[in-house]
Amino acid sequence: MLLAGIPFIPQLFLEYQQEELQNRNALVTSGLMVTNSAIQAEFAKGGKTIDLPFFGDLTGDSEILDDTNGLTAATLAGDVQTGVRNMRGKAWKASDLAGELAGSDPMQAIARRTGQYWVRDMQTTLISVIKGLFATGGPLVSSHAVGGTSTELSQSVMVDAIAKLGDAGQELTGVLMHSRVYYALMKLDLIEPASTTSQLDTRLSAQRLELGTYLGRPVFVDDTLPVDAGVGTGGADVLHTYFFGPGAFAFATAPAKTPLETDRDSLKGIDYLINRTHYLVHPNGISWVGNAAGNAPTNAELSTGTNWDKVFTDDRNIRITQLRCYL
Repeated sequence: MLLAGIPFIPQLFLEYQQEELQNRNALVTSGLMVTNSAIQAEFAKGGKTIDLPFFGDLTGDSEILDDTNGLTAATLAGDVQTGVRNMRGKAWKASDLAGELAGSDPMQAIARRTGQYWVRDMQTTLISVIKGLFATGGPLVSSHAVGGTSTELSQSVMVDAIAKLGDAGQELTGVLMHSRVYYALMKLDLIEPASTTSQLDTRLSAQRLELGTYLGRPVFVDDTLPVDAGVGTGGADVLHTYFFGPGAFAFATAPAKTPLETDRDSLKGIDYLINRTHYLVHPNGISWVGNAAGNAPTNAELSTGTNWDKVFTDDRNIRITQLRCYL
């Protein structure tokens, strides 16, 4: 099999691509999205939706020990949350990849380019889900959100977003923000810069891993986060910031039935690469209740609040909060 005049080995390409997905996905390495063998095994079973069972917390008062009457055994409550499978594909012409083929390992060069694409795609999907959670009719819009069109960015409102979880606020261990919020906080001297060594990862050509911390929480900057243009006080833009805790989202990947194909238009001399993948980006404590128009939901459907429903009974166990404010 040839692509752009070079031997193309599907198995090697997919190995390189998966490695790239794990290394480059900062939202996975941050702890916001986590996976484990049970989630991965359930996801591998197939189906448009998957069941993610969970156990409730231990509740009730302790009992006085008595040598006549035994203890009363309590039942450990549990339930199931429903996740939805994202089935996505993308095709490229070889000319789009030609600039990457000068390296000594062309499989790695192509996988790096496509791997970076899928990292961005998964992050876009994640942000679409977050939009849905806090959209009108969404399950977290009243319980986990602070601020609004008349709220100005300050230390006080940032803390309010953490305090939304009460005594579980310390479980919010990271913060995701727009660069405009990040630089505004820098001007307020509220960002603790990362050290030179912690910013650099020599495995990925000195790629910057972090931009500092806020109240000890690593900061992740993404300019694709929602911006409500011109609705704030004085016509200012209202920007969305999110605090999150470890495992706020479940994450899993699985290959499609045909994850990789190549094709060639011999008359035009054009090579094609077709890539398909299935992945799960699911907010823990929430169930998908929507009906996608196609085989899987679009980002617009993921962004619709009424397509999600809360299943955790204790809001403190849903570890993501939103702040909406203007600068």
